Order: sequence, then structure tokens, then C-alpha cells
Amino acid sequence: MKVDVGEMLLSFPLSRSARRWLCTLSLVASLNGACPFYPVQAQPSEELVEAQRLYDQSVKLWEASQYREAQPLAERALAIRTKALGEKHLEVAQSLHSLGNLYLKQGNYAGAEPLYRRALAIREKALGPNHPEVARSLNSLAVLYIDRGNYAGAESLHKRALAIREKALGGEHPDVIQTLNNLAALHAERGDYTEAGLLFRRALALLEKALGPDHPEVARGLNNLAALYGRLGDYTEAGLLFRRALALLEKALGPDHPEVARSLNNLATLYGRLGDYTKAEPLSQRALSILEKALGTEHPEVGQSLVNLAIPRRKRGDYTEAEPLIRRALLLREKFLGPEHPDVATGFEELALLRLGQDRLDDARQALQKAIDIQEQNLALNLSSTSQSQNQAYLATLKDTADFALWLHLARLGDDPEAARLALTAALSRKGRVLEEATLALARLRRRLPADRQQPLQQLADARAQLASLVFQESGPLPSEQYQARVGELRQRVRRLEDGLEGTGGPLRMLTRPLSLQAVQQALPKDAVLVEFVLYRPFDAKAATPDRQFGASRYAAYLLRPTGAPLGVDLGDARQIDDLVTAWHSWLLDPTSPVDGPVHKLARLLHQKLLAPLGSQLQAKHLLIAPDGQLNTLPFAALVGQDGHPLLQDHTLTYLVSGRELPRLAQASSAPRSAPLVLGGPDFARAAAGLSPATQQRAGPDYGAETRLEENLRSPALTGFTVRPLPGAKVEAAAVARLLGIPSTELLTGARATENALKATRSPALLHLATHGFFLKDQGGAEKEIGLQEPLLRSGVALAGFNARSSGTEDGVLTALEAQGLDLEGTELAVVSACQSGAGAVVGGEGVQGLRRALALAGTRSQVLALWPVGDRTTADLMERFYRRLAAGAGRSEALRQAQLAVSGQQRRSHPFWWASFAASGDWRPVQLSQHRRRALLLHEFGTVHRANTFETAKRTTSPTKSRPSSRFQEAIPWEKR
Repeated sequence: MKVDVGEMLLSFPLSRSARRWLCTLSLVASLNGACPFYPVQAQPSEELVEAQRLYDQSVKLWEASQYREAQPLAERALAIRTKALGEKHLEVAQSLHSLGNLYLKQGNYAGAEPLYRRALAIREKALGPNHPEVARSLNSLAVLYIDRGNYAGAESLHKRALAIREKALGGEHPDVIQTLNNLAALHAERGDYTEAGLLFRRALALLEKALGPDHPEVARGLNNLAALYGRLGDYTEAGLLFRRALALLEKALGPDHPEVARSLNNLATLYGRLGDYTKAEPLSQRALSILEKALGTEHPEVGQSLVNLAIPRRKRGDYTEAEPLIRRALLLREKFLGPEHPDVATGFEELALLRLGQDRLDDARQALQKAIDIQEQNLALNLSSTSQSQNQAYLATLKDTADFALWLHLARLGDDPEAARLALTAALSRKGRVLEEATLALARLRRRLPADRQQPLQQLADARAQLASLVFQESGPLPSEQYQARVGELRQRVRRLEDGLEGTGGPLRMLTRPLSLQAVQQALPKDAVLVEFVLYRPFDAKAATPDRQFGASRYAAYLLRPTGAPLGVDLGDARQIDDLVTAWHSWLLDPTSPVDGPVHKLARLLHQKLLAPLGSQLQAKHLLIAPDGQLNTLPFAALVGQDGHPLLQDHTLTYLVSGRELPRLAQASSAPRSAPLVLGGPDFARAAAGLSPATQQRAGPDYGAETRLEENLRSPALTGFTVRPLPGAKVEAAAVARLLGIPSTELLTGARATENALKATRSPALLHLATHGFFLKDQGGAEKEIGLQEPLLRSGVALAGFNARSSGTEDGVLTALEAQGLDLEGTELAVVSACQSGAGAVVGGEGVQGLRRALALAGTRSQVLALWPVGDRTTADLMERFYRRLAAGAGRSEALRQAQLAVSGQQRRSHPFWWASFAASGDWRPVQLSQHRRRALLLHEFGTVHRANTFETAKRTTSPTKSRPSSRFQEAIPWEKR
């Protein structure tokens, strides 16, 4: 039987010396001196023997943490090997890697990286790309990247190293465990604590099994898991694990080992978070003494002990003692880690807190400015171009800094224009960032990849469709446990495909650059102002513990003009304002309530709370509003000013997720690839032959049905829910098509309005959907545990065959999750004329997670959607007026405003319920229609009298089932809900 010695060597967790010994046996003669681990010569020269001696001695010193003593020996060994063997020999790679380790341990990251890269190149060429020694180089290079704050670069290296090691060594090999542990640390640094916890626990269990419970590596695993518990606020469990790790390391390595010092620092940091500085200080002092003795006073790890010692002194007001400690730590970090390392930003934050305590507010602002500038550089470097969940987690780790900047301006430096600029810049660097990164990434992918290479995008779209179909299926053949498992598998597949897009078609890094207020101001129209609402937490410098430093959330508003400094004001407690919003909503959704009653009074009160504090600066004609939190559900157009008139009367309104959208919107868009697409009035029952008569005769979704829908669907499944025809939607679609010059043969209504047809479209100039929409509230429960309550699965629209869940090869339910996979790059405007098309789960700083977000990700530059249920006929009227004004050259937002004003002036339509639901977001400028379409729009006479006749005809010909009013709805105003 032929024995593959290389495979044999990989099959056992042998020591380095054992591997080298095996390589010298005659058994490996066939390898011709190319041992997969340490190539040897039959009779090594005296120089190589000396090099090996120096190398072995340096390894012993390295294992004893005597890095400075080991370095010259390793450098001499490398020089001898390079001269004797050449620069591309595997023993040279071994020396390069070892020297890189020594540099890394001493904080010389700039010196370590080229050594690791040279070793990696030699090993890849000599051993192939899938060898464990290649994985060793990848792993070390990834650790270096993590230490330098380059998390994005580290992740791909760690994943590649893990795949190599698992295949070659098996899932329980110590090298595999090491990589798992490093990957977990990476997730923790990026704020993905769920994934980090899973990997840390897996690594710890494998370590205990492979090495026993008292091995130092087990202690490192305990420290990592404890640190994670500390970040999650579980201080009791963290303390138990930290103390166990410390005891284990002291026993195994002695009381003066650097690993012991690191464990002491971890425990001191935990006590500091608890406010128990009596216990924290002696631990930090002991750790500092150990590290200075073992590593020297000029080492980056010394910095953490210095900061730990400075914090209690600052808390006590001993600023004279605290300042030199903070400055020394900051200098060490800048010297060894580089000026843009995350730990340097943390050092400047600590300096800002010190200056705040000294009441040197301008100095505090300057230190905080440096911290935020560094964080912005790291955001641009480390935000994933495709994974939105990872980006949200990473941004959450930086929230404290932004909140501190906002509080410093609003509470202490209200008249300082530089503090205002810093606060707004910090808010804009976080708010809407995830959406922008994902939008830009997908846009670049669509533009870059030719048709024959867009398979990854199609696979992702297909996986999302399968997930949505499974969630919304009528009845599942699978038992509950298997069903949940299948949903979980599909969700994991979607995530893997999203992550896989990162490397498709070339690098996507650095999609956005640090944002300047000047760039935002330059993108503002001359007659416009940006009103940026921000949720923030006020800072308490006297809090007993770090966990109590930030109070309950408050709203702030920043007004930015094309020139000058921003104006910022605190608006008050967020919970109180949110309660007002909720109360107003209850009256907005009741069109039978008196216009001058509570709906008017609450609208005026909200105006006083949210906009009046900005004073005369709001006199601009165009308001670009970027809400936050529950303000995303607010129809600002219906707020009533001091003059008693709705805001709509004097202002054009455009909604943004964040003002950081403005520079992107100022750039030219991609050209559309197809004519406008209009889809409306689908035949929901066309494929309903399999339904029982009782199901077919169910009442459609009137206003009361919306309530029943939310109550009946504890899970997101639309089981048993059917909808009725929308005659107004069909009339609307036909009218819009005529106004856009679309031939009737290209209009998608009735049975032709399928999900397949919509998904097949490619970059239409405009997209108009007139149909039923839905938003399912998160009901929690067991489904939430397996992730079925994902926001983008809870909103969408109904298309042809919806009642039968059959729309071509689809199910007729287009969710927001699927909509973001549509190819709408270059689509100027998307209008979803349907109930609650603008509703969704609200995520602080990222707006509404629903169709608006999905359409932006799909590539549309602007969207018009509804915040609440809308009437069929009134909506058709509103939309026709909207498109007529677009034809006349009005901007998108202004065209909607004029249409809403016209509807509000109609008899029995003055209540904001009828006209305020729709909101325009994104690009506000006129739509670039072709000349023949614009001429068709301008010449088309479709006045009020003609419109009334059209609706009377539609009523006679379609004979819709009479709708049922809600419990708060008068019989005198019949309507159909979309």
C-alpha cells in the first residue's frame, strides 16, 4: 500500500520537533527534501546548523515572552538561511514567519506585515494554496489586521485559513480551534456578539476536550468568553470566568507572565464597569508592573493598564494624576498602532472626558473631533459592502461617541458653531450609513458584472424568493420542527450569498469616503434646508458606573442651510414625543373625526414640539426632512403651524433617511434600460380554482379587515387571507399608462399583472404599482425565535394570483425582501400606490425597514409610498393629478404636493387621512421623460368632470362587492382599501 507521508504528517497533532524528525527519516526520501513542514538537506552545512540553533533558541525565548532578546537571534537565523538557501526556500519562510511573530508581539505592526506576506508567498508557491502552513501564514496576517483595526481584511483571511485547516486537519485540531477563536474575536470587535458567542463557546469546548481543563489555552478561551459577557452586560458570569482564567494562568505560567497581566487587566476593566475602583486599581497596577518588566515601558499593551489606572483618578477629580497616564497611553498607541487605530480613538475619547471634567469644553470638543475622525476612517475601511446586519452591529459599537458629541453641543456648547458641526457630522456618519453602503455596493455590482456573470445576484434573488414563499405558504407539508429548520436553512443561505457578493467582480471596499458638511451643503438646492432629526442619549459625567453614563433617549433636530453653520436644538424626551405621534395616528386614521378636533390640535402640538424650535430658519420653500425613530411614521405635511395651516400649504417636502444621501443624489444616475412599467388592478382570483367557495366569498380588505389581518396573523404567514378587486387601481393604471404614452399592449393589469412579469423587468424609467399592500406587525412568539419576523418579510404587495398563491412560477406575494432584488438601477421613480406601502419596522438611524428601503436598494432614485391604508378611488384621483404635474415639469416632491393640495380642497376630503398618507422620498427633481411622453402628458385632457365619468363607468362595469366599514367609519363614506 502506498503511503502518502505528507498526509500522514497532517493526520496527527504532532509537535514541531516530531514533525521535523519524521521529515529526516528515509521514509520521506521521495519528497526530495521538500518536507511539507520543514525542508531539510541530507547533510546541512555548518551555516545552516548555526541558523537552526539560533532559530531554536529564539523560539525558546519567544515562548518565555522574552521577545526583545529573541529578536536578534531570529534576525541572524533569517540572514543565514536567506544567503545559504535563497529567498524562496521554505526554511526562509519559517524564519520570516517567526520574526513576524516577534515583531507583532512587540507592537511593530509595520515591520511584521511584510514578513508575513513574504512567508505566505513562498509557502503558497512551494506547497500550494491549500496547505496547513499556508493557513498558518493567513492566520497570523489576519491577527495582525485585527490588531490594526482592519476587520474587513482580517475576515476573508481567517475564513480561508479555517477552510484549509478543517479540511486538512479535521474539525478538532488545535490549529482549527485557534482560527475559530480568532474569528470569534473578529466578530466581537465588529459588534456581532451573537456569532462571536457561538464561536467562542465552540472553541472553548474543543480546547477543554483536546487539552484538558487546566491548559493555558483554555484560560485564553475563558478570557475571551468572559470579555464577551462583559460587553453584553452579564457581569456576574464575566467575573466568574475572568477569575477562573486568572487562577489557571497563574498556576500554569507563574505570577509574572504577560498572559497573567492581560488577565489582570481584563478583571480590572470589569470592576471598573461596575464602579468598584477599589478592586480595579491594584489589579491594574500589578498588570502594569508585569508588562513593563516583561515587555518594556514602550509597548502598546502597557497602554491599557495606564488607561485603567487613569479612569478612577479622573472619576475622583484627580486630573493632575490622570492626565499624564492618559497622554502616555495615547502616545504609545499612536506610535505602535498608528494614528488611525480604534484604540487611539478610544484614547482621545478618554482625553475628552478628562477635559470635560476640567471644564475645558473647547479642548474636550477638539479631542472628541479627533476620535470621531478616526472612527470615520475605520468605518470607511471596515463596513461590509453587502452585509447589512454586520454593519448595523458595527455601528452600534460606536453609538456612545456620537451621542457624546450630540450632548456636548446641545447641553454644553449650544452657541459654538464648531460643536454644532461636529455633532451633525457625527450623526450623519452613522445615520443611514448601512443603507447607503448596501445601495452603492449593489449598484456597482449591477453596473460592473456582465449578464453572463450576474449569477450570484440571481442566486440571491432566488433564495430570497424561496424564503418568502415558504413563510407565506398557505399550508406546509412539513411538520413544525422541519418547517422551522427549513426556514433557518434558507435564511443562512441568504446570508452566505450576501456575504459572497463581497468578492464578486472585484473589490468593493471604500465605497464611501468620510462625509463633510460642505459636501452636503453643496448638494442642497438654493431654496431648501435640511432638517435632520436625531435620537440621542444625554451624557452624565457624574454617573457612578459607565453603564449609567447615558440617559433615556431624546430627540434633537439639526437644520442645515446651503451656507453657514448648522442650527441644533434639543426637542425633549423621545418617549413623550412618540406617545404624541401614536395619539395623532389614532385620529389620522379616522376620517370621520372632525377636522378641527383632536387631529388638528395634536398636529399643532407636534409642530410646536418638532419644528417651531427651529424658528425663522424654516421659512425656506423646500424642506428636506430626515426623520429618526418613530418620526419616520409621521406625515409632516399634515402638521399645523402657528398660522393654523398644514405645513403642505407653504412647503414642498422630501423625505430622506439621512442627509448623507444628498451628495449621492447630486450625481448623475444610470440611464434606464427600458420604458416605464405600469402594473395595476391585478386579478387576484384568476388562479383561485383550488379554493373552496367559502374562501372565495370572504370579504376583502376594507379598513376593518386591516385590523383583523394584524390580529389573525401572529406569524407572518398570510394563511387564508384573500383580497378583493380594486376597480380604482385598474382605472388608475390605465390613466397613468396613457399619460406616459404606454401602449395598452404593454400595460400589465388583470391576470397579466404577475410577480414574474415584475421580476423580469430591467431598469424601467419609471415603475408604478397600483394594488393591495400589507404590513404585518411583529407579534413576537415562537416564530420570532427562528427569525420569521424579519422586517423585510412583513411588508409587500399583492399581485395577480395572490388569492391562490400562484402568480406564474411565483406565489403572487411580493415582499420587500424580494423587492430589493429587482433590477431597478436607473429607475428614476417608483410609485407604490397601495396601503401601507411606506410602512415597516422602524430601526433607529436607518429609517423604515420595508418597501421604501427595498426599492432604494434595488436602485430607484426616488419613491412615493403610503404611510397608512388608502382609499381606492381617492388614491386613483391623487395619482392622476400627480402624474399630470410631473408632465408639466414639476419636481417629484412638488408634483405630489400640488396633487395633495388639490385633493384636500375637495368636499369631504379635507381630513388629512385622505391626502397626507403619501410621501415622496429620495430625488425631488423633475423626472427626465422623453419628449414624446412629455408632450402626451401636456396635451392629455383628463379633467375633473371626465374623471368623475370614468369612475361612474368603472363602478357600473365592475360592480365590486360592497365594502364593510370599520367600527369608527361612517356608512356615508363607502370606500375600498388597498
